Amino acid sequence: MTVRSLAQAGHTVYASMRETKGRNAPHVAAIASWAADNKADLRSVELDVQSDASADAAIAHIIADAGRLDVIVHNAGHMVFGPAEAFA
Repeated sequence: MTVRSLAQAGHTVYASMRETKGRNAPHVAAIASWAADNKADLRSVELDVQSDASADAAIAHIIADAGRLDVIVHNAGHMVFGPAEAFA
């Protein structure tokens, strides 16, 4: 919802995800379809936040494509494992 709202407000928005050509290819297609239907500038970019190389490549792609990068919103999930009482 956030990326859609920002794109509809006139911003160029990149939605990042892993495996854009694999298991998430349907999500990439849905993003492109929504963007076209709504005349919004919403794009997808490959990014695995656990990989420095992937993050560097995503940033380089965005800068090459858009000329700059203004804001990053990190919304990746985090998993913590261990005894439940350790997190109380």
